[in-house]
Amino acid sequence: MSAKTSPAKTKAKPTKSDPLLKELKKHLKAAILPGDIPLESGALDEAAAFLLDTAAKRAPSRSALKLESDTGERRLRIAIVNDDMPFLVDPIAAAITGQGLSIDRLIHPVVAVERDADGMLTGLSKKGAKTGNESLVYIETPRVDAKLRRDLLAELRLTLGDVRAAVSDWPRMQAAMKADAETLASADAEGAALLEWLNGGMLTQLGHITRSRSGEDTAMLGICRKSARELLAEASYERAFAWFDETAEDGSPRELLVIKANRLSTVHRRTPLDLFIVPVRESGKVTALSIHAGVWTSAALASPPGEVPLLRKALDDTTAALGFDPSGHAGKALVHAFTTLPHDLMIAFASSDIERLTTAMMSLVDRPRPRLVLVQSALERHVFAFVWLPRDALSTSVRLQIQDLLTKTTGLDMLSWSLEVEANTLALIQFLLDSRSTGSMPDAVKIESQVVDLLKGWNEAVEAHLAEIDESTRVPAIAMRYAGAFPQGYRARYGPAEAARDIVELRAIAQGPNPEARTCRLYQVAHDPVGDLRLKIYHASGEMALSDAVPALENFGFKVIAEMPTRLDDGWLGTIHEFTLDLPHGTDITALLDRADAIEAAIGEVLNGQSEDDPFNRLVVGAALSAQHAEWLRAIYRYLRQTGMSFTIYTVVDALRRAPEVTQAMIDLFVARHDPAFEGDRDAAIASAISAFQRGLAKVTAINDDRLLRLYRAVIDAVLRTNTFAPAAEEALAFKIDSSLVPNLPKPVPWREIFVYSRRVEGIHLRAGAVARGGLRWSDRRDDFRTEILGLMKAQKVKNAVIVPTGAKGGFYPKQLPSPAIDRDAWAAEGQASYEVFIRTLLSVTDNIVDGKVVHPEGVRILDGEDPYFVVAADKGTARFSDVANGIAEKAGFWLDDAFASGGSNGYDHKAMGITARGAWVSVQRHFLEMGINVQTDSVTVAGCGDMSGDVFGNGMLLSKAIKLVAAFDHRHIFIDPDPDPPTSWKERKRMFELPRSSWEDYNSDLISKGGGVFSRDLKRIKLSKQARNVLGIEAREIEPDALISAILKAPVDLFWFGGIGTYIKAESESHLDVGDPANDLLRVNASEVGAKVIGEGANLGATQAGRIAFSLRGGRINTDFIDNSAGVDCSDNEVNIKIALAAACREGALTETKRNNLLARMTDEVAEIVLKDNRLQALALSIAEAGGPDATPSFIRLIEQLEELGVLDRKTEGLADSETFLRRAADGDGLTRPELAVLLSSAKLALQDAIEASGLPDDPVLESNLIAMFPAPMQKKFAPQIKGHRLRRELIATDLANRIVNRLGLIHAFELPEEEGVGLADVAAAFVVVERLFDLKSLWQDIDAETMNENARLALLDRAAAAVGNLMSDVLRTGAGRVEAGAMIAALSDGVSALSAGKEDLISGETEERSTALRSGFIELGAPAGFANRVADLRDLDVLTEEIVAPAAGFAPEGLATDRLTALVLSGREKARIALRAALADPSVNALLFRIGALAEGDGRKVARQDNAEDPASGLAAGSVDAVCVDTVSVGDRPLPEFAATALDKRWKAATRLAARIEELTLEERHDLRKELKKLRYTVEFFRSAFPARKVKPFLSRLKTLQDVFGYLNDVVMAGKLAELASSGSGRKEPPATLLAAGFVMGWHEARAEHAWESARALWDETRRVRKFWRDR
Repeated sequence: MSAKTSPAKTKAKPTKSDPLLKELKKHLKAAILPGDIPLESGALDEAAAFLLDTAAKRAPSRSALKLESDTGERRLRIAIVNDDMPFLVDPIAAAITGQGLSIDRLIHPVVAVERDADGMLTGLSKKGAKTGNESLVYIETPRVDAKLRRDLLAELRLTLGDVRAAVSDWPRMQAAMKADAETLASADAEGAALLEWLNGGMLTQLGHITRSRSGEDTAMLGICRKSARELLAEASYERAFAWFDETAEDGSPRELLVIKANRLSTVHRRTPLDLFIVPVRESGKVTALSIHAGVWTSAALASPPGEVPLLRKALDDTTAALGFDPSGHAGKALVHAFTTLPHDLMIAFASSDIERLTTAMMSLVDRPRPRLVLVQSALERHVFAFVWLPRDALSTSVRLQIQDLLTKTTGLDMLSWSLEVEANTLALIQFLLDSRSTGSMPDAVKIESQVVDLLKGWNEAVEAHLAEIDESTRVPAIAMRYAGAFPQGYRARYGPAEAARDIVELRAIAQGPNPEARTCRLYQVAHDPVGDLRLKIYHASGEMALSDAVPALENFGFKVIAEMPTRLDDGWLGTIHEFTLDLPHGTDITALLDRADAIEAAIGEVLNGQSEDDPFNRLVVGAALSAQHAEWLRAIYRYLRQTGMSFTIYTVVDALRRAPEVTQAMIDLFVARHDPAFEGDRDAAIASAISAFQRGLAKVTAINDDRLLRLYRAVIDAVLRTNTFAPAAEEALAFKIDSSLVPNLPKPVPWREIFVYSRRVEGIHLRAGAVARGGLRWSDRRDDFRTEILGLMKAQKVKNAVIVPTGAKGGFYPKQLPSPAIDRDAWAAEGQASYEVFIRTLLSVTDNIVDGKVVHPEGVRILDGEDPYFVVAADKGTARFSDVANGIAEKAGFWLDDAFASGGSNGYDHKAMGITARGAWVSVQRHFLEMGINVQTDSVTVAGCGDMSGDVFGNGMLLSKAIKLVAAFDHRHIFIDPDPDPPTSWKERKRMFELPRSSWEDYNSDLISKGGGVFSRDLKRIKLSKQARNVLGIEAREIEPDALISAILKAPVDLFWFGGIGTYIKAESESHLDVGDPANDLLRVNASEVGAKVIGEGANLGATQAGRIAFSLRGGRINTDFIDNSAGVDCSDNEVNIKIALAAACREGALTETKRNNLLARMTDEVAEIVLKDNRLQALALSIAEAGGPDATPSFIRLIEQLEELGVLDRKTEGLADSETFLRRAADGDGLTRPELAVLLSSAKLALQDAIEASGLPDDPVLESNLIAMFPAPMQKKFAPQIKGHRLRRELIATDLANRIVNRLGLIHAFELPEEEGVGLADVAAAFVVVERLFDLKSLWQDIDAETMNENARLALLDRAAAAVGNLMSDVLRTGAGRVEAGAMIAALSDGVSALSAGKEDLISGETEERSTALRSGFIELGAPAGFANRVADLRDLDVLTEEIVAPAAGFAPEGLATDRLTALVLSGREKARIALRAALADPSVNALLFRIGALAEGDGRKVARQDNAEDPASGLAAGSVDAVCVDTVSVGDRPLPEFAATALDKRWKAATRLAARIEELTLEERHDLRKELKKLRYTVEFFRSAFPARKVKPFLSRLKTLQDVFGYLNDVVMAGKLAELASSGSGRKEPPATLLAAGFVMGWHEARAEHAWESARALWDETRRVRKFWRDR
């Protein structure tokens, strides 16, 4: 019976009366299988209607498919209509379940249908009718979302397409397999038989493809032309071709390859496709592969092995190989194994794998137990796992755990699994695993062991594995304690063996010294699919944040993929964190695991806070370094960053990691150089490391990497000492560096520096010389504390010019400070602890002195000789730490004991003494005295930075009761007192100063004048009174605190006193970034805005050097911080030197410690006076230098050049302008400023000190008295032996002498004399000693210092005295022919000086007398007393007589000639004149005289100069006359320097030529004038020498000097003619004939040389005038 309907033009929804619907309902109802729930009437109607609607129209050979979501029933309905064919329902069902859906109902009627030409359904009938049969499939599943519906629809269409293709192409696929079987028949009969057998219905053939070597696919059939076009991956095809290219074990070609595909079959069964591959050969070469894809039928799988080709051969071969009797028990068991094991796999296995697999199964028949066999496929794409278990042990949970063991711990991917349970007690689970991602076989023994553990009881298994590790009898108790605490998830993931290892780790921590410690273990899970490595971190207590661990691991170069924590007993027994790690591509994991201990140790150090957590840890993994080696490189990086290196840490680490050979070579070099325990040939090892470095560097192509590696090498080469191999390295590393060997260090470059590095603290100690001192400060500049310390060292160096040691400075930055806002005590404690680490580490590379011998530190190899002098002092943040430092030194047995850190309990307390403030106040007094103000009695208005609790500010504001402190600020408050009462405010400040702690808030508000107050800096705005506004010079009625501080800095006060921290004044040309004090950027003002007349820098860096200079140029008075506050370091150095001397007395038993301490206390005031004297003299020396004004500029420029040549001055670093700037300034009437002169003053002292130390002068016994005089009076006699034997004896003498020379002679004289006389600085110093002793200059200077007089007069007197001393020194140098033995010369001349003083008046006559008279008259006209004028003139005459007339001739006198007596007569006259001069200086008219001199000097300084001295470059006034030629007489304007210079040189040349034109006729006076003109010409040439080529200037200068000297000698010969008069009249008594004879000899000696000199003069001038004028040579 059939139902028919007319075809509809449009598709309409069927109704209940529709005959097709009725017929379909019958078919649906009939197709419901027995046992299935039948459809109720309504449901049946809906299903039939839905299915009929789907079937309404279908194209031939196409499927009709429809999905509908039923919201009411919450179900999904699926209708599929297709030609009836095999393999249809099962693939559909598999496709649906494959999407994760369950099938609630499936009805599959097969109906004969009738369709018209358009495919429209017209009739239905029973199956078997003449019309075509169609499968109508109706399915119900749970409802899903739209996305899953789309996915399901696509999967069903793909499946249906594959089914249709497989069914339709079946005949052709059979034909293809038959053809391949025929091809194989001749070469591989058994293989051909297999294909024939399979083609006979034993294989459900689903597809075929032929793949050429070139990658072309042809002959695609079945699924291979649909979804399975890519049957294999490209890599698998390549492996297949390679397999066929190789031969079989017997050497024959390979003919058939049987493998499993990764692709699951979409037809028939959802199982991996079986592939049968036959090679296509052309001319003997495989050119293509014929691949058949299908699925074994159930009949084939169940066939006896003897009937299956290949399998039957394998059975026979295995039986024979094992020697089994086929009819015996073993033979039958073997056949049973072949029968049971899957045929589709066995035929693909190698014979060895078959034997291993079958014998394993045979062994389990009688004794069921867990067993695992792994077999790898032919192309190594798959691993087949066969797992046997006792049947009773089998469960889904066990199966999943085994599956995890095979995948999660191996890196294999699961493709499929199957289960077979035999009738006996054994179960077999088969797993097909994808091994392409690992390429290697898992450890079958290990996995089998894990399976065994899996089936045991957990506690029992853990105990068993624990017993293998720990043989202790406590193992059962330990296992009982820990095993049960492991959660189920851990047990499933890791197993009991891993648990036992974890227990051991946790117990080691719990029983160790630090229960809070963290340890780790690095290991690999074979074939791990999610990472390269695993890492477990253990901690027995506490918590570990992932935010701490993950960045730390990433800094080792690991990428953290996952983390799994395991808490035992909620953490009471410990916590285990397992991290899955990924490694950079190309990492050798085997080599890495070989170094697991080193890596684990490095990670542990980071996790436990013992090492830095930064990218340098990557070198442990990436460059195979140890944690210690990485630490060394990290420390060097930290140092380089402090030096200003711009490369980031990542750039540096990458450079080191990319060049492991170079990195390792540097480590080897460092070890070979510095490890005291190094074994073997050290030199050879060093050479080898250097060679390896060069070879490795040659391979580095990146320019930045090359630069970085070279820089690292340079630092390593610069390391002189390190504690790296000493016990001290456990606390911190120290590297003592020769700074000159480190490229591109910012200037000034220290002499040595020590860099200290640890996780807790970093620090630097910079030294400008071997003997250096300076404070250690607690820096708050993490990233650039070296920059801060370098600036301070530079200032300390020039500040220390007054003491023995040169400059040093140290700073440390604590890296683990708690917040002071939360716990200030803890913050302070950590700061002190960091300081202690810093001190101990510095001492760890410092020499000691034991029993008078230098002892090197333990574990340190010395590359720099002896270096025991190391002292420290308090600084910012370390004021209370001196006793701490001394305690460390004492504990270490350091030779300086409590002299190590000055200012401790038994030292000089700077704050109690007020020494720093008092020293700075001396400068303030000097400024105001020269302004006619005495700040001790005259009130001056003061503003300042600091508060009364501070040392410098507090002490400073108590040094005068007359000052009016109107405003001040510190970091907390702002103080304003518009009109204070000086006595009352002084008392209140004193009260505050004496409080234990105070701030401006403690100031009694009742004592603040009207309109004043104390304001917090935390206020948003401050209201200002009229009085406050007036005193500050501002108009704003309300102001922000920062703006108010800026207003205080600009206030029109007399004095601004810096006593606090910060840099507040800069030059307009500087940016805030240049200043380097970001904390005060909002407060800082330009120097041009400062309203104070005077600035006193009691604290460091109150103003920048450029700011000081700018302030000075606009008329302000300021020195520098290193001049003003040098008393602090001066006091500290005196303390150290005193303690060194007294320590010697203590060691000798001459002094007890108690008596020493009492003596130190008694000497406090005298030490202070010694220190303050240095401050007074330095300030005075600056004033004298400043008085030279613009006329002195050329001399100072030359001094700058000399100091640069000596290497003690860097113009740029010290903020000194270029010469052109100085010249322009001089042309405008401005000389060098006090801040600039301060730099020259200190640098000049340092240069002299170095020269003296390098000479034998400090060893001259004549200077012992100077040495003893440097110490306080109570020590000078009693401890003279200890002072004479002082370890710093030479340095002390050199420092004292250098200071006296510069302080008394000024900046120029000591440096002009070497150029004039061709001697060294040490010779100049020796000449100074001779003159000072012969003429008792100490008394003269002391009298001038002590005399009450106008300060300008004092300056003029000292300046003139310095010029006279310079002349005398010149005489001494000429007498000694440049080689001055001070002690011997003093002994030889002292008696003669006394004798000369008595007869000087009788020696002067003739032309010399006329010049002397003219000089006297000039002074008298200016208002000088006649006696004073006479004595001044006498000095010049005696200079000539003593050194230029008698002394040269005396050296050639015959033995026995009485030249000594003649010398004595001359010298006695000079001494008499000196005494008379001292008396004349006390005359009241001297002040008036000097004021007139000053006024005249402003008009024409040359008229003031003494005529004889005008030719001497050592005279300040004479130099001024030369400078006037260069600057005053010519207007520079915009003219180029060479043009300007040429004009000046022309003028001087004409003046000299005018006189020399009649050289034959010149009188003595005219000869003298010619000499002066030649000298002026010479100085003008020297001044402008830089504007012309040196090769042209030098010969000209040489001729001028020689000519000048000859004329000078001719002038002096005149004086020799008067010696007879002196010898005959003497000093009023008759001289013996011998004296007359000596006088005659001297006269004759000079006359004999005069004519020759005159001829030389004429010839020299003739040569000179013919020389081309280089300045006009264009």
